[in-house]
Amino acid sequence: MQRKDDPGGLGPWFDAARAGTTAPDAAFLARLVTQAEAMQPPAPVRAPAPAPAPGAVVRLWRAVAGGWPALAGLTAAVVAGFWIGYAPPAPVGNLLSSAAAPVIGSGIYGEEDFLALLGG
Repeated sequence: MQRKDDPGGLGPWFDAARAGTTAPDAAFLARLVTQAEAMQPPAPVRAPAPAPAPGAVVRLWRAVAGGWPALAGLTAAVVAGFWIGYAPPAPVGNLLSSAAAPVIGSGIYGEEDFLALLGG
């Protein structure tokens, strides 16, 4: 009798295959491994690869900037610039506010008219 979940009639064959789980003999597996190792070619001996030379961009940048000492100074200046820009000291803030004060209170942007509209 054919089952519904087995439309091809292969159910008995699959059942027989599931029931007969035999492991290969250990002597057979040892012979198989020995033959496989005998067929493997020997591993090639390679010399270590030389270190890659710096790229063209790095060589050009070093030549244009003046070498590593100049690049170290440039890096220090960039870091100091970011530091001063991110957390400026108090005199820099006072300098900027005093330089912008005449422009803010001059009335060229019409802020007096805008503030009059807010008052009523």
